[in-house]
Amino acid sequence: MQIMTIGLKLIQRHSTMQINLHSIALCFILLLISSCKSTVAPNPASVREEVDTQGVVYPAELAQLHQNILNYHLDMQTDSTTVATLLTEMTDEGSWPTIDYTDRIRGQWPVKKHLAHVQSLAIAYRQPESPWYGKASVSEKIHSSLNYWLKNDFLSTNWWDQHIGVPELLAPTLFLMEKELSQKQLDQALVLLRRAKIKMSGQNKVWLSGNVLMRSLLTRDIDSVAMASAAIQGELRIADGVGLKSDWSYHEHGAQIQLGLYGMSYLEDMIKWYTLVDGTDFRFSEDKKVMLRNYLLEGQQWVIYKQQMDISASGRQIWLDEQGKKYQQLKRCLEQMALLDEDYAPAYADAIDSETLEGNKHFWKSDFQVHRRKDFYFSLKMSSERVVGTESVNEENIRGYYLGDGVSLLYTDTEAYTNVAPFWDWKKLPGTTVVQDDEPLPVTKSWDFETNSTFVGGVTDGRNGIATLSYDRDGVQALKSWFMFDDQIICLGSGITTARDFPLTTAVDQVFMKGPISYGKNGEVRDDLKVKERLNPDWLLHDDTGYLFPKSEGVYVLRRFLEGSWHNTTLRYRPVILTETTLSIWFDHGTQPTDATYEYVLVPNATEERLVALTADPAYLITNEKSRQVVVSKDGSRGGVVFYEPGSADVLGGIAVDRPCIVLFKKVGTGVELTVSDPSQKLTELTISLREDYTDGEEVRREAGTSVTVALPQGGDAGRSTSVRLAGGSSNN
Repeated sequence: MQIMTIGLKLIQRHSTMQINLHSIALCFILLLISSCKSTVAPNPASVREEVDTQGVVYPAELAQLHQNILNYHLDMQTDSTTVATLLTEMTDEGSWPTIDYTDRIRGQWPVKKHLAHVQSLAIAYRQPESPWYGKASVSEKIHSSLNYWLKNDFLSTNWWDQHIGVPELLAPTLFLMEKELSQKQLDQALVLLRRAKIKMSGQNKVWLSGNVLMRSLLTRDIDSVAMASAAIQGELRIADGVGLKSDWSYHEHGAQIQLGLYGMSYLEDMIKWYTLVDGTDFRFSEDKKVMLRNYLLEGQQWVIYKQQMDISASGRQIWLDEQGKKYQQLKRCLEQMALLDEDYAPAYADAIDSETLEGNKHFWKSDFQVHRRKDFYFSLKMSSERVVGTESVNEENIRGYYLGDGVSLLYTDTEAYTNVAPFWDWKKLPGTTVVQDDEPLPVTKSWDFETNSTFVGGVTDGRNGIATLSYDRDGVQALKSWFMFDDQIICLGSGITTARDFPLTTAVDQVFMKGPISYGKNGEVRDDLKVKERLNPDWLLHDDTGYLFPKSEGVYVLRRFLEGSWHNTTLRYRPVILTETTLSIWFDHGTQPTDATYEYVLVPNATEERLVALTADPAYLITNEKSRQVVVSKDGSRGGVVFYEPGSADVLGGIAVDRPCIVLFKKVGTGVELTVSDPSQKLTELTISLREDYTDGEEVRREAGTSVTVALPQGGDAGRSTSVRLAGGSSNN
């Protein structure tokens, strides 16, 4: 029987190519041998076969996997109205008039909707509870529409569709309709499926391997199924290149944070395959579940707030309503993981809430930092020589040139930035320092993104944090830092210089107008804002977000009604004109500034009374220089320093460092906790000297204070924060 099976496989293998006499002879010899009585007992496990509900035979080793895949697709929701419409509108030749089959656009290729439609019909046809279950008329339409695609083999201009998108949509239909497929249909379909091969890395490899697995299952190739499953699981690891990173961010197209794009597909596919191979010989090992858990709870969870995903975590997909859709994708993943990882179900439920998480997280592999409390969310996206800031691929995100240049977004609700892209001035993105020239924005591909910034990074103690961007790009230099302490974000810039003969600005914010604007100036509260004004206010309040200006010279405010279009950001959108009113706030540093500065404080959920009080009695003291930027609480109990060069600062009674670094500190009783990081990610150690006496349990005392040498993380952890707790403390002043 085993030899007969081998013979039949050989016949099947040669059925799709020219059969020669040698092959036929070999098959008949094998069949003849198999008819003879063998003296060797066959292995029962190798000959067992199982039949599914539609009468299709699979080897025992693949039967459970096959059933899992059928169940997975039969459990999908089908919309009765949609199915009815698809059946009604289908033409006699098997096409749909709503699809332009000549469209060859690279991004979101609409022609493959045809295969999605066919799959929807096949699911409805196979679901026992469906009104279309087993109906001959529906089967006829499924075959008609399937044949239409197989006959025409529609192609886009994007390799992804041929190797990934089309096979991914086509394979489920083949399984659902397998009992009814003709050999010709199967042969034609396999030509399309064989375009997918296991190669590349990251999510592209996962997609390709998944397609190979589906094809191999369809052809009953056990070894190839095992190989494809191993390839998928092999990508669920901390990667040296693209893929999952040690800080639980995700990279694709270089060192570029892609949590909402490739990283979301990666998460969805890993959970899908974890489920599909469960109960089979191809199942995931237990440590892979831990990786998924950490990716969700230590990575993805951090970038959603109030059922929206942060624009800065979404990759190039800044589309209409996309941030809400990405939250819904992540919500489904969290719900699925709660079933797969039951011990952590409460944690997944909290993540779905999206407003329960509090703290500060710095993604040191991605130059990205998040600071959040229950009533606000703040993110900062930077880039460097190590980290790609953005990309424009498939005519998407064509204005996002500065999206990785210190874009800082403060969400108290989701209306300030939701669908704001058509109306943004893309040379005044919040947090960025950009020359206001007349040139169109360059279109940036991921592989040619260039920045000369090397000292870029952040520090965090889990509750508060600091980030810095020593900016050097396109002839502009600036030392930019963000101090994120509880409910205030102190934003500093120094050394701002350019020789370019255009105005240089630093954008504070750019949001939809929502309600009135009030501001304080010279001790008065006013609401007489003009359309555009060099306001120089002490503070400004709009939509419960406060802006404090310790040094307000050069602050402009612009309120304007304007036109915009999604076509201006992603070309596949039609050039439909929309209108909105926005509010922009920025510093104007003038033309060809040298060593200019800025200082402002973001105060979420502010009131006029609080802003007046903070203006009269600031909660933090600021030093903003080229050598260092310092923010310390008025009582000196907490604060931080960005040292751009070895030096000292007058905090904690006096502190000095022997290397450029970031130091975050807080007093703990009579001691102090120091949290440090190396934004250059090149140092092995750092020596910190304090004028006061402390001990860490080892010999760190010296006659005139304390000196401690901190070993800094290396390898994949370079740039990660390190904390030192020092006890005691007595002044030598």
